Amino acid sequence: MSGVALPWLYRAIGDRVVADLPSGGHLLDVGSGPGRLLVTLARRRPDAQLAGIDPSESMVQRARERIGAAGIADRVDVTVAPSEALPFANGTFDVIVSSLSAHHWDNIPQGVSEQARVLRPGGHLWVFDLRRRQSDVAAALRTEFGGAAVTQPRLGLLRDRLVICLRAAATPAA
Repeated sequence: MSGVALPWLYRAIGDRVVADLPSGGHLLDVGSGPGRLLVTLARRRPDAQLAGIDPSESMVQRARERIGAAGIADRVDVTVAPSEALPFANGTFDVIVSSLSAHHWDNIPQGVSEQARVLRPGGHLWVFDLRRRQSDVAAALRTEFGGAAVTQPRLGLLRDRLVICLRAAATPAA
């Protein structure tokens, strides 16, 4: 269903996210579901290493199958994990993206905190989600990153009515 209904969103996400990803960078997709966004991003950035997490074993299996069929398994890995307990070391990723998954997180502040933990200094965290959770996600991002570090880029008039787009910038290393 997501492949039919949401290609416009994946294109919009790709346009924004890849601009923040440095050459040879590392990206994490939180709530990767069946891996459509991971494949889209991997095709756009063959120099990047990508990882995805999803709490559903069946979604991770579908993502692995999709990634294998796309021939990108050597640089894209997917793991079963919740957003609130990421199995990665501190400062692992240059960019983290979450598309339409924040409304599924059991604890939004904890999910944001975990993502901030694995984000490298100077990295960017992107959250695209349903409008109804905008205040919860925005508040958690502002608490974690500081109000000035959080922006709300536009997606377009109609898209902005359906989906929020929030971008948080981690403080660069001194």
